[in-house]
Amino acid sequence: MKTTTRRRPIRRRGFNLVEVLIALAITATLLTATLAALDASFRAYQATTEEVSTQSIGRIVMHRMLTLIRTGTDFGPYPADPRVTTIQSDFIEFRTQNGEIVTVTWNRNDETLLYSVEGNTPVEMLDGVIGTTDEAGVVQAPFTLNFEQGRRLYRATIDITVEPDDMIDLEIEGDRARPVRLVGSAMPRLEAF
Repeated sequence: MKTTTRRRPIRRRGFNLVEVLIALAITATLLTATLAALDASFRAYQATTEEVSTQSIGRIVMHRMLTLIRTGTDFGPYPADPRVTTIQSDFIEFRTQNGEIVTVTWNRNDETLLYSVEGNTPVEMLDGVIGTTDEAGVVQAPFTLNFEQGRRLYRATIDITVEPDDMIDLEIEGDRARPVRLVGSAMPRLEAF
């Protein structure tokens, strides 16, 4: 006698609808948090890149201007009254070692620093120069010239604020870069010795 036993079919159990919805909700929450962190890192990267780029370029321009002041002679503009020893101006001009008259001008309207050699077209040195404001909110001229004995320049100080503006902005990156303030002071070498 043979006995046959019936085998029960093996029942495969899958996920039910509630479990699938819970898994989707958890996945969506994790993806949202990841994308928010990624967005914040893109924005921080863009702001840092713009600030560092502006600082680097600004320092190069500032170093160049201070070098020109150290090696230059015959500085202007001169004070209108010989008793005045300190003036602020939107430009500074001087004679280089080659005898050329150079003018560095801050153009308030275009927010640029321009470099021009006598008789030539001005060249842009730095873009986004918004100037520095005092406690009352008034924009100050970037060049402070200290004279002694009439037309003898003792010290020149440059104080500018530059608004970072990187050329490769993407919509996702945002724009949170802070302005960069650059201050430098130099004394003509002929006056120092």
